[in-house]
Amino acid sequence: MIDKKDDDFLGANIKGLMMTLLADWNRQMDQGRATTKFADIRPSDMRVFGQLRGRTVKLSQIHRELGFSRQAAQQAVDRLVQHGVLKVELASGSQRDKVVSVTKTGQQLRALAARQIREIEIRCAETIGEDDREALRQTLLRLVEAARQNSQDA
Repeated sequence: MIDKKDDDFLGANIKGLMMTLLADWNRQMDQGRATTKFADIRPSDMRVFGQLRGRTVKLSQIHRELGFSRQAAQQAVDRLVQHGVLKVELASGSQRDKVVSVTKTGQQLRALAARQIREIEIRCAETIGEDDREALRQTLLRLVEAARQNSQDA
């Protein structure tokens, strides 16, 4: 049986709150994409596309960063290639490693996502104020950097 203290903690922990916000923001972005030529892209595939952040990366890096199986990452990338937003090529000097990059059409999708994310950040600033929004960004950057350090040390 979980005690009251743990119940309160689990009801308002940072991870859970962030997951709630991300789910809401992803839903808003999915709805905003619904009237565009990118409407048929699966929400889960958009998470893969978003993780690229415009970088050219090895396919193996995508599945590690997202915690997906190699097969799931490959399937998502294949679907995004079919939509024309990504391309896959052999890595320079390799007969096996594949690199994934964003196409011209994918850059259009990135521009749409950038507009949507700016709108989300504007709403954040309207709720918590510009200074607190920027403080939140800086805090999250520190947490991301610490997480990267921890994963490198492990």
